[in-house]
Amino acid sequence: MRLRGEVCQGAGTLLSLATLILLIFTHVGQINTSSVPRGIYLAKLNVSQYGQALQTALLDPIFGLYTTNSSAPLLESQGLRQYYEFGLYAHCGYNESSAGVCSNHSAAYQYRPYAIMTGDMRGNYSTITQALVEGTSFSDSNYLGKSTKGAYYTILLGTIFSFLALVTGVTKHNLFFVISTTFACLTSIFVLCGAAIWTVMINKSGDINDVMVGDTTPVDIGIDISIGSGLYLLWAAFACSFASLIPYFISMRGIRAAAALLFSASSLVSSVAAIAKVTRSGKYLVTDGGERFYIKGVAYQEQGAVVASSDNAFGEPSSFIDPLSSSDACSRDLPFLQQLGVNTLRIYSVNSSLDHDACMKTFSDAGIYTIIDLALPLNGSIDRTTPSWSTNIMDQYLRTIDTFSKYDNVLAVNVGNEVVTSESLPAAPFVKAAARDIKAYLASKKSDILVGYAAIDGATDFRLTLAEFFSCNSDAVSIDIYGLNEYAWCGDSTYAASYAGIDTDYSDYNVVAYFSEFGCITSPPRLWTEVGALFSTPMTEHWSGGIAFSYFPAESVQGQFGMVTVSGNDVTTSDDFDRLKTQYGQISPPNSPTSGSDTYPSCPTTLNASTTLPGTPDDASCDCVLKALPCQFTPATNNYTVIVGELLNTACSLLGSSGGSCADIGSDGSTGTYGRLSGCDPTIKLSYAMSEYYGLNNKDEQACSFAGNGTVNSASSSEASAVASSCLPSPSATFTPSSPPDLASGGGSSSGGGSGSGSGGSSSSSAPNNGAVALVGDSRAIVGMLAMMVIGAASGLYTVL
Repeated sequence: MRLRGEVCQGAGTLLSLATLILLIFTHVGQINTSSVPRGIYLAKLNVSQYGQALQTALLDPIFGLYTTNSSAPLLESQGLRQYYEFGLYAHCGYNESSAGVCSNHSAAYQYRPYAIMTGDMRGNYSTITQALVEGTSFSDSNYLGKSTKGAYYTILLGTIFSFLALVTGVTKHNLFFVISTTFACLTSIFVLCGAAIWTVMINKSGDINDVMVGDTTPVDIGIDISIGSGLYLLWAAFACSFASLIPYFISMRGIRAAAALLFSASSLVSSVAAIAKVTRSGKYLVTDGGERFYIKGVAYQEQGAVVASSDNAFGEPSSFIDPLSSSDACSRDLPFLQQLGVNTLRIYSVNSSLDHDACMKTFSDAGIYTIIDLALPLNGSIDRTTPSWSTNIMDQYLRTIDTFSKYDNVLAVNVGNEVVTSESLPAAPFVKAAARDIKAYLASKKSDILVGYAAIDGATDFRLTLAEFFSCNSDAVSIDIYGLNEYAWCGDSTYAASYAGIDTDYSDYNVVAYFSEFGCITSPPRLWTEVGALFSTPMTEHWSGGIAFSYFPAESVQGQFGMVTVSGNDVTTSDDFDRLKTQYGQISPPNSPTSGSDTYPSCPTTLNASTTLPGTPDDASCDCVLKALPCQFTPATNNYTVIVGELLNTACSLLGSSGGSCADIGSDGSTGTYGRLSGCDPTIKLSYAMSEYYGLNNKDEQACSFAGNGTVNSASSSEASAVASSCLPSPSATFTPSSPPDLASGGGSSSGGGSGSGSGGSSSSSAPNNGAVALVGDSRAIVGMLAMMVIGAASGLYTVL
């Protein structure tokens, strides 16, 4: 075995040496006109017959087109040479095989045969030539030059890696054996790219070979492009480099490590998605492989602090822990999530300022998608009772999108969770406006992430009409995916008793629908038998799965949810967990339908919610207002979130008693009436109300104080209403939002207003193999990877054809 390893390593080293020698010869081509460089060239331009073709076409004698002085400098209109040869660093012009001169040398030299030819022409011959070759790739010097400039760098990198493969290959040590193999692989990739680009560019410019000139008796134009010996040397270098990998892999020493490095190298030219892309087709979710996709998920977020009060009837948390920010926690939980067989996690709150790379990759590698709620507890969501779609909420949403849109396993984002109830219907237009603006922003980022909303269950006339409101009118203002937090199936119920009515209600719904939460706890134990109904016909004709609530313990007004308990790095599963694992393991939903049409019905008119939506919040306009207001909110404490609401109430009350109003900062979703500043941050609204009161009181400085929280802006003498008119001439305008301004300090915002949960965090335990290591454990797989590498590079180059 040792002898075989040494023979294989020696053969690989010799092939690496051959690769390097061939590349060195390629580099020296046309650096001067001595015997060896003169015979090596990538492409040849022969114009020896061009003068005769011109004379035939123009029916006039041709004088002064060529020069007889072989040493005359190039590109100075001294006359054409008989032919030109191109290398990596220069081109040379020849009147005969041994008489010629070369251009100045430069790295990343560009192949521009037309520019070089016309640069040597005298008089008006270049004008005539331009008319004859117009429209050919041969005349497109910019295209040919830039492409071959890029090829130069790939060949240079290939040469460097070839040298490194050689020097590391002569060392008899397993580590260097692995490193040499990797360098040889990289050499193959880069030399392949360079050789392929040059081949394509020469063939492209070769279209001049077919051009004919002359009206009565057309003749060949007399310009000929051909491939040179240097290009053959490049392809030979690639062949030797690729062949050098074979003896390396015959020896099994270090093969697993080498294969892992090879897999990383292949990603330079071939992007292999770790997880299938899922998109919407009408009312169904479909993978890029044409398969129907069902959400088989679990709610994944540890619950934050819940403060019981009359203002918190839903028992919503006031804080959260980002469950995707701890790589140890995600790795710890992954084996249990895989036991459940889930493919989707619903996350209720995330901190956009934290690093989520490790967790998102862990879940992506395991084939697990995420649905991420954009709202945060307290002030970071659309409020049920006093709703608004304003710059502070929109910017928070956009920051979250900026953070997560780079990941391949974000299936959807929710713009709200149980915001609209039967008592808070006027909040619906604000949610729909949020969906409109978030969709536009995602489209501007060329993202396929779906935009959704998670609704509270209720009476049919409420929940179905609300669902239709969110998916009506047009794609631009419709949600893509509708979630229903549905807890109708309790205990060992049946489809007829619990789901038949719901299923019938949504049978004609036009976008994707799923249960964004399910798992009733009022008739314990939870048997999860609803899973069988949800993932089989007839429900699969209208629904695309659901999210079981909840992986972590979660307290609600109904009682205690949760399937596991966590103590440090230890996870203990419950009977709840085991029963859901069994039910999820038994489902086999149909792979049809896999397509649907995009239809958007008219909006319902029976809701107490206007179809007129608020405009897109505008940071720049709102900032303009703030800077120009005569009285500005300058709180005495940094923790001013609580006092803003109180001061707004006080300012509006004082305004009312002074003959003014807060109409400019208010809004009414039931009538579709939105004040000019209703889309601005609450602090700007407060400054506006304070400025209005200040103006009504003859700009008395004390009228701007508001218990020390206001300051007169000495730089402004404008009335508040005039400022609003100037800065916000079209407050109802809709447009694609731009990236939000940077936060002065890191961290997610301070808000929420959703349901169910509100945090997560976790701990350690390394994730199990995701399949990649097992794949490269067999030398046959390595051959496949090498083929994939070559095909990937070639397909990438196809775009220049």
